[in-house]
Amino acid sequence: MGSISKSDELIETQTISLRLAVGALGERDNAGWWQSGFMSTTSSAFLMPVFGSKSWQTRYEGVVESARRVHDERIGVGRAFHPFRLPENMEQRLFDRVQTMRQELVDETISADKARATLERLAEHAVTARSGPALVGAAAMLDEPGWIAELASLYLAAFSAGVQCFPYFTGAR
Repeated sequence: MGSISKSDELIETQTISLRLAVGALGERDNAGWWQSGFMSTTSSAFLMPVFGSKSWQTRYEGVVESARRVHDERIGVGRAFHPFRLPENMEQRLFDRVQTMRQELVDETISADKARATLERLAEHAVTARSGPALVGAAAMLDEPGWIAELASLYLAAFSAGVQCFPYFTGAR
C-alpha cells in the first residue's frame, strides 16, 4: 500500500469534518433534513452502554448513513457522487482515518453552533443558497481539495436560508 500524501490527509480530515457538520445541522433537532439524532446530546446515553469507547465512531457512522440515504433519495444512485457517497477508494480511506481519530472530532460538531463554525471554517466564500440537487461539477474534482470548500459554502448558505441543498458530482472517477 502506498503512502498517503499530506494533501490526501487534509482532504480526508476536511471531508470528515464536513460530513459531521452537515450531518449534525441536518438532524431532526436542527434543520430536520433527516430524522436521526446521532449528534444530539442525549444520544451518548443510548450508545455508550452498547458501543463503549467507540460510541463517537458509531455517532459518525450513523449520521453519515442518515445523510447518505436522504442525499441518495434526492440525487439518485448511479454515476453521481456526493459528500456522503464518494468513490469506493475514498470511502475506504475515510473509514481507515475515522478508526484512528479521537472523540474530539465529534465534539467539534456536536452542537449546532460548533457545526456551523466548522462549515464557516471550511467554506471559502459566500454563495447564493440553492434548493434541491445542485450539480457542482465532474467527479474528477474530488481529487482536489477545493471541492470541500465549495460544498461547505453551499451547505452553509442552504442552512442559513432554510432550504435543503444536495450538492453532487457526475461521471466516473
